[in-house]
Amino acid sequence: MKNILSVDDDPRILLCYKTMLNDRGYEVFTTTDPLKVSDLLKKHEFDLIMLDVRMPKKDGFQIFKELKEKYSQVPVLFVTAYQKSFSLNSDNMLDMWRNEFADGNTDILYKPFDMDTLYDKVDALLGEPGADEE
Repeated sequence: MKNILSVDDDPRILLCYKTMLNDRGYEVFTTTDPLKVSDLLKKHEFDLIMLDVRMPKKDGFQIFKELKEKYSQVPVLFVTAYQKSFSLNSDNMLDMWRNEFADGNTDILYKPFDMDTLYDKVDALLGEPGADEE
């Protein structure tokens, strides 16, 4: 079973991800506290990390930069209701698009979304659930 870490400051959204992705065959770990991400990464191996962009204490971009330094092979799915967060005019975005996002290991999911779109994004980054298990 593949492990997913989802980080969002809204516990209702995390419950939605957990329910939807557990039903799909993934093990989902969640936290509303972006400062706990590094502790969770020390305790578990993750196959995908889902990051909300706007969170108190630390935003998704800050977490992403830290992840890429230590866990460069772990795919990241940004989930945001703020499409302007990903405009080329936002801070460091052009550089991120050229360097980190170009690797095919990073994607964006805009809220609101439907279950099929979530599944498509996750499956594209991880492969079908159970595809590498024998």
